[in-house]
Amino acid sequence: MILFITGTPGTGKSTTARMVAEKLSVPLIELNQLVEDEGLYTGYHPRWRYKIVDLDALCQHLNEIIRKSIRDKEDQEGLIVVEGHLSHYCQGADVVIVLRTHPAVLGQRLEERGYKNAKIKENIEAEALDVCAFEAFQNYGDRVNEIDTTGKNPQEVVDIMVKIINGEEHFPVGEIDFLDYICQNRDENF
Repeated sequence: MILFITGTPGTGKSTTARMVAEKLSVPLIELNQLVEDEGLYTGYHPRWRYKIVDLDALCQHLNEIIRKSIRDKEDQEGLIVVEGHLSHYCQGADVVIVLRTHPAVLGQRLEERGYKNAKIKENIEAEALDVCAFEAFQNYGDRVNEIDTTGKNPQEVVDIMVKIINGEEHFPVGEIDFLDYICQNRDENF
């Protein structure tokens, strides 16, 4: 099984992906690290100062890693966890989990990480508008699950992920709605 964990920056992807991979003793592919290690970017965004990822190269490289991992394992029923906010653009997932966080909480997390105000606003808006969930659903349909991480500690989120992986739970896209945040804060140019 191939599991993609995606979501807006700051929703808990990296922390929970590491925890679930460790708990289940399975491989973890961290896309940000893969981009860095393999130089899978074309330059830097002049305003935001982040790497412009070569999405085609990333997805191709990810597929090669997954194929090799499956080929090298005798037990092809194992789990591979792929973490990154671009993962849902790539093919190959059996299950996709989109982590969601209320925009107010997300803004605080990103501020603590030192994000610039404009980048915080962009990510809050993306979260309120369900951008990652919508895109994941376009690519994967009913294989996508959403988890609201707001008010949950990482272990609680991991426990939910394990239930999804085991087929015990399904949290379809569309049940988490943060759109009211934009309506309530429209004076802040959202």
